Amino acid sequence: MNSWDSNWENIFRNNSWGKYPESSLIRFVVGHFNTNRSEIKILEIGCGPGANVWFLAREGFNAYGVDGSTTAIDTASKRLAKENLKAVLSVGDVTKLSFQNDYFDAVIDSECLYANNLGNSMVILEEIRRVLKPHGLFYSRTFAEDMLTSSELSENNAEFENLTYGPLKDKGFARFINREGIHSLYGKFFSIKSIDKEHFTRNNGSVVTSEYVIVCENIKRIQR
Repeated sequence: MNSWDSNWENIFRNNSWGKYPESSLIRFVVGHFNTNRSEIKILEIGCGPGANVWFLAREGFNAYGVDGSTTAIDTASKRLAKENLKAVLSVGDVTKLSFQNDYFDAVIDSECLYANNLGNSMVILEEIRRVLKPHGLFYSRTFAEDMLTSSELSENNAEFENLTYGPLKDKGFARFINREGIHSLYGKFFSIKSIDKEHFTRNNGSVVTSEYVIVCENIKRIQR
């Protein structure tokens, strides 16, 4: 099943946000990859208009990005060209990554995996595991269960076709997860190194965002 929600084409076309990386992403990259940057290959799935790819390219990494949106990739490409920065960008389906096995030192998911149902998420995670080098690192930022009411979270995941409230209103499919769900899902594919949570409000406290920041290492292989 294709993981791309065409709703995002309009979102990227009509919004100008997404220009700068989150601080947790910066800490992850700088904390783990501080030497031989030109030899380090990092892929972002669902790279959008390229905030993280822009940062990686500026910092001297071999940056790669894939997204289902032509608009997003065009925006990212133009931004990089304007600053004479280089990255390998492509329009594609993150359930079918067009890279060889054991290719990347790290893979970044900054609010991409959450936009996929549990079945597709497992396919994507297996693809990430496949393209990561042994002991490569996976950074994932995904929305947490405490953005929902207690009655809305079913078991460890909650899936919505189109939320009518909150920061994800009118942004299509969304999947929320709790700590147990992280261990159940991510733990099938990786060794989980850390799980942290970032919780903040906007608009004088009226909009609440809560996200898990997960760092994994590729030392586990799926049992087939």
